[in-house]
Amino acid sequence: MDEHKPDILSSLPLELLLRIISFLPFESARLIPFVSTRYRSVWNQALLVANSRNGSIEDIFHAVLRFINNFDEHDPSKNTRKHEFHVDKSTFVSTILAPHNVLHMRFFFSDGFKEEESFCWRLEINDQMPRSVDSSGFLVKTLCLDSVNSLTHEVVSSMVLDFSLLENLKICGCKGVTSLTIDSQTNLLHLSISDCPKLRYLGIRSVKLKTLHYQGFLPLIKIHEHFNLTNAIFDVRQGPCVYNNALDIGPLLLIIKNSQALTICRWMFEELFKPCISSSWRSFQFYKLHELRWIDNSMNQENINFLISFLKLCPSIERLFITFKKS
Repeated sequence: MDEHKPDILSSLPLELLLRIISFLPFESARLIPFVSTRYRSVWNQALLVANSRNGSIEDIFHAVLRFINNFDEHDPSKNTRKHEFHVDKSTFVSTILAPHNVLHMRFFFSDGFKEEESFCWRLEINDQMPRSVDSSGFLVKTLCLDSVNSLTHEVVSSMVLDFSLLENLKICGCKGVTSLTIDSQTNLLHLSISDCPKLRYLGIRSVKLKTLHYQGFLPLIKIHEHFNLTNAIFDVRQGPCVYNNALDIGPLLLIIKNSQALTICRWMFEELFKPCISSSWRSFQFYKLHELRWIDNSMNQENINFLISFLKLCPSIERLFITFKKS
């Protein structure tokens, strides 16, 4: 192209550019922000066009499900992937439909919003009655929930009941949740929970769960009816959220016993695992563990000894990674 010729496309009005973008496949259209600063702004506008709504907290349920069910990647009038719902001047929820059946939901609150109220949260995935698969609509297999609070958790729970094909659930930034129960009879395979500083109890019922990733203060964890966990990640370098003697660690040890990959902090083994193994299961071993990620604050001789003690429980270990946290 002749560098001296004017860029006719960039000179088009915003409304016409948005119309052109609506006809592009998403995998091509998502590259638009890399063209220039102006096109980054155009892309943000394209995502939001005709998809901002207002209403009450109760209206979030119908607005978001309508947006999801009406999505059609091949229809330019229905292939917008971002939706915003404003409850009032202090609260709104952003919903993004990402490739590979990923749904992102994030709740935003103004700086003047009152301090997070504590709440107990139950999420039930109704995977026994799958929603009929249509040629249109967005089928949610991965759900990312960010900053759900005491005012919005019930609405989210109602919505999750409709996601019968859900396999991957990620929860983060829920500052007020103190108790979280997740119930999925068949489909849920991967669960990730992070940045929930008030969480004291985590209950999981999911017979096919393969991966559990937990980051934050270690709560009391109850996992029911399941021994299929292959990858367990406990980034709990902040310590326990309750006194150690209140943590019933025996059932958790049995759940992670068959894991092939494990991430733990040294203090977790020193204060929880080792006393339990020494007193109850002298022959306990992680027979299937191939990969260990060990989190510690230093490698003094005492800490090295704890690591060696743990490795003696792992006859099949192949890979060891050590991460140092700041003191």
